[in-house]
Amino acid sequence: MSIIAENLSVWVHEDRPMLSNVSFEIKDGEFVLVLGTSGSGKSVFSLCFNGIIPQVVPVYYSGKILVNGRNPQETPVSEMATEVGLVFQDPDAQLVAMYVEDEVVFGPENLMFERNEIGERLKNSLEMVGMWDFKDMHTWSLSGGQKQRVAIGSVLSMKPKILVLDEPTSNLDPAGTRSVFELLSQLRSQSDLTVIAIEHKIDELIEQVDRLLVFDKGQLIANGHPRQVISQQGDELMKKGINLPQISEMALGARSRGLAIPDDKFPLTSKDLTELLPATNEFIPTQREIVSNQNGKSPQVSFEHVTFSYPYRSPALNDISLNIYPGEFLAIVGQNGAGKTTLTKLMVGLLKATKGHVLFEGQDIAKMPLERLTEKVGYVFQYPDNQLVTDTVFDEVAFSMRIRGYSEDKVKNTVDEVLMEMELTSLINRHPLTLSMGEKRRLSVATMLVLDQDIIILDEPTMGMDWGHTVSTMKICQKIQKQGHTIIMVTHDMRVVSNWADRVIAMTDGKVLLDSAPQAFFVDEISLEKTHLSQLPVCRWRNCKLNSQARCTTCVEDSLNFLLDPKRQLKQEVAI
Repeated sequence: MSIIAENLSVWVHEDRPMLSNVSFEIKDGEFVLVLGTSGSGKSVFSLCFNGIIPQVVPVYYSGKILVNGRNPQETPVSEMATEVGLVFQDPDAQLVAMYVEDEVVFGPENLMFERNEIGERLKNSLEMVGMWDFKDMHTWSLSGGQKQRVAIGSVLSMKPKILVLDEPTSNLDPAGTRSVFELLSQLRSQSDLTVIAIEHKIDELIEQVDRLLVFDKGQLIANGHPRQVISQQGDELMKKGINLPQISEMALGARSRGLAIPDDKFPLTSKDLTELLPATNEFIPTQREIVSNQNGKSPQVSFEHVTFSYPYRSPALNDISLNIYPGEFLAIVGQNGAGKTTLTKLMVGLLKATKGHVLFEGQDIAKMPLERLTEKVGYVFQYPDNQLVTDTVFDEVAFSMRIRGYSEDKVKNTVDEVLMEMELTSLINRHPLTLSMGEKRRLSVATMLVLDQDIIILDEPTMGMDWGHTVSTMKICQKIQKQGHTIIMVTHDMRVVSNWADRVIAMTDGKVLLDSAPQAFFVDEISLEKTHLSQLPVCRWRNCKLNSQARCTTCVEDSLNFLLDPKRQLKQEVAI
């Protein structure tokens, strides 16, 4: 049995197809990774397998898809749920019960299985996802990774033959992400489950993948084994902004400069590259120049022995003291619950310190009028839906300018410029809530870029974004920084930290664990372990931590130079 699609097309408006003449076949037991830019049709694709499209979501639909011989277009969704399990991007949007046990048995109970059968499915599903000991806990009390495990467990209780996951780790910290990916590996080793995953975190997942499906503007542009697709079409995919493994991007760069790497040896991981060429430190790297923003400047924001506690909980922040200076590009990192978002919310007056003081340019933020503070500090929330308030993309970006009394000509010129920079012009009349997660994220960033604020705080600004839009967003932030503004970014994306931050604050358990330049962070074993973060693949290949020298930003370029050094030769048939 398998999944077969022939000329599958889905559209709401005839001039804007969400899927266009898509044909493919997925075999039993395959692990298929679906890639594509934001808005390329990936999520629409995932909703076709169990009949949500077109039975629940009203769209125009042509072509056909067969799932294990059944047509999802005609088979009731309740029946397709026993064939295809769908795990959404946000576990909170999927969990409906108060307790873990009730969540997992919800599906089998609604299909009126026998009591003994339901109990057996409950135990088996929770044991498979490692959550049996949590069956009596409230779902809201779980961590992000635990919630996603419960969501997967609730789907597995229906005993589907196919598991479809739509960016299941986009809201998770690195520990939660590893937990989900390890679970998928475990499930595959224990069964012949077919897995179809939409995911941007390709470095962490690529070793499990049997096949890549790549979408662009609703069309399937690549279909094959990861090594084959990336080796043969990687340059084209990179130009489109589609996420590729970091090691593969470096290898493509080396190949474009004359290094011959055959398709069957093309590296996807640091292990692959090590087998071709063990890295050494024979050359002197070009160190990234970090320009201090602190010399002779007064702090822009100061935390003076700040403690903050939510009601009936232990402190979320515990005796924090630090200064932030004008013109910095600051990354705040750490696992979920470390206090990162709480720290940033204190800077915009959304929370008030339980003890201590938070100062903006020497004034206590708790005593500043909120209107004056927001003139100086912009805040982009972690979840875009929390700050979208109008009916069109244009009005959303214009909103903050209009309430401040700018002329309509000024509003239009500024908004048009920002929408163009964020590649949202084509969506100008769309309702914000109809956008993809990556498009919503870009829109939420755009709403802050129209104002000339001294500080812009971004909480997980690249969550749900493809790499191309991540790069363009970060370049815009870097441009603003060079104009003298301060960028403060909460992130789990280590490539973003490496490429753009000039200072890193690592947090754990409500405390600052490390405050340093990125280079020092990436070689600090204690900080990496306690924050559950890890080095980048290229760092692992170069063994930066062992040699106490992380290159950051220039590391990839240095490694390319190393690969292209005429004194070096790759192993076996790979040669310069």
